[in-house]
Amino acid sequence: WDTFWILTLLAAAPALESLHVHFVNNSEKVGAAGSLDVQVEHHQHHHHLKELMVIGFGGVAWQTGFVKRIMRASPILECVHLLDGHVVEGEDRELVGLKIVRRRREWHECERLEVLNELTDGIRSPHLEIVLE
Repeated sequence: WDTFWILTLLAAAPALESLHVHFVNNSEKVGAAGSLDVQVEHHQHHHHLKELMVIGFGGVAWQTGFVKRIMRASPILECVHLLDGHVVEGEDRELVGLKIVRRRREWHECERLEVLNELTDGIRSPHLEIVLE
């Protein structure tokens, strides 16, 4: 799914409290498609969304733009968890069998600050915690 469909799904589920998104970072097409999709108009507010987890977050512009768009539209968002990793499906291929494999990326301090500053620029939310791993 590209970011347009994730935003469409989120708009169709106004009572959603937690959203977990997995980006596959091994394709250049994903990055190109995502950067275009983030430009799509999206004025929906998500008044119940408290948690956003993004797996496969690498800090590239289209991913940061996508996360920021959701942050702006979610007034009670409490936690944004950004993981540089991937998901491995269980043998039965059910949601219960999904396992997150973290890459344990070492973010350089200047890189971490750049991503966090970009995400929080223009957003006033004292109760929001952003975890970048």
